[in-house]
Amino acid sequence: MLAALLAIAPVTVAPADLDHILDDTRLAGAHASVYVCDLGGKPIFERNSSSRVMPASNQKLLTCAFALFNLGPNYKPRTDIWKFPDRTIVDSPGDPLMTHDLLKKAAQRLELDPRSAVYVRQAYAPGIPDSWEIDDLPNRYAAPVTAFTVDQGSFTLWNENGIPKLLPESYGVRIDHLLPQEPKFTSKYDPFQRRVQVIGTLPQETKAVDTLALARPDEAAASLLGRYFLTALDRPTRTPDLTIVGQDTAAMLGACLPPSDNNIAENLFLMGARSQGELGSNPYATARPRMTNFLTRVVGILPSDLRIFDGSGMSRHNLATTRGIAKLLVWANAQPTSGVWLNSLATTGKGTLGNRLKGLDFRGKTGTLDMVVALSGYLKVKSGRTLVVSVVLNDFLCASDEARSIADEFVKILATEG
Repeated sequence: MLAALLAIAPVTVAPADLDHILDDTRLAGAHASVYVCDLGGKPIFERNSSSRVMPASNQKLLTCAFALFNLGPNYKPRTDIWKFPDRTIVDSPGDPLMTHDLLKKAAQRLELDPRSAVYVRQAYAPGIPDSWEIDDLPNRYAAPVTAFTVDQGSFTLWNENGIPKLLPESYGVRIDHLLPQEPKFTSKYDPFQRRVQVIGTLPQETKAVDTLALARPDEAAASLLGRYFLTALDRPTRTPDLTIVGQDTAAMLGACLPPSDNNIAENLFLMGARSQGELGSNPYATARPRMTNFLTRVVGILPSDLRIFDGSGMSRHNLATTRGIAKLLVWANAQPTSGVWLNSLATTGKGTLGNRLKGLDFRGKTGTLDMVVALSGYLKVKSGRTLVVSVVLNDFLCASDEARSIADEFVKILATEG
């Protein structure tokens, strides 16, 4: 099979060199799935490319292509706000880049009563996706998913000259500073009890200590407009008193892919699905087949090459093949939106590729979970042409940074193709 592939698109890099990288003893017993093709989709090298593996954050490539196709590059979410004598009403279609400052300015501009009730009608509010692991939940990277949100569902624990503080707001979370005489400090956050325990002495400096996930991002966002958070079922018929126009899809992709932001990815997943109709009471159950249909019927990925569970890749129920990921990259590069797509990817020195693949012309996406490393994207090789490459490693026993070094070495060897 490999000889046939090489006959289609010969390379000056010996296949033995590429195989040698993947035969590293540190991957003994692991699943290594690799696919390399040119921009026209002609295969160049493969190993286990039809095997389904967990893609980790390479899932975001599928999600962002889905959102870009359905929303268009220039779509901007519009969060409408109405002021009434006894209440404030908000209608949110989903805006993952909504910020604390934008909501505070809206409250000031409308002169909202901070004691009033805030009724929120939002396009989706699943909270914690049903296939995420519970030990991830206190962390900012696992913030609950709501259409009406603030600062990607997060806030920050700061040390201000030895005193712990939550910024930009506490959002009702309590800090307990225990045993301040202890020389070393640790922090523990329980989002369900809404308590942060800081144990030990904080140094006399001002800096961020940790970034945490809000238990209820929609409630936190509403608290910036009033006191009580309630659900609104209907949208007022009159013109909104204020509309917060969000950043466009291109900006959302650029904020999602290079830093690998899970919360933005989940919002894009649901926003892209909602463009085809309401999501109902179980947004993820509705969104999964809609994204699957896009990937199979529009992009042309084989149905057996993927299983969609979330938008970010946090779920270990996601499955994809490297030939499927490569198929998406070939398709995306041939679309009218290819400029937006390529500009939204991480590059050497940017985002999660900040310290990787130095000296190479590569743009794409990384991915990491426990025992999962992924690296997919576009590589300009020595001959001047661009190749599509997808490397996903699963179930290795070595450290993740060692697995990443193997994936990087594969790309580096491939880059010497003349």
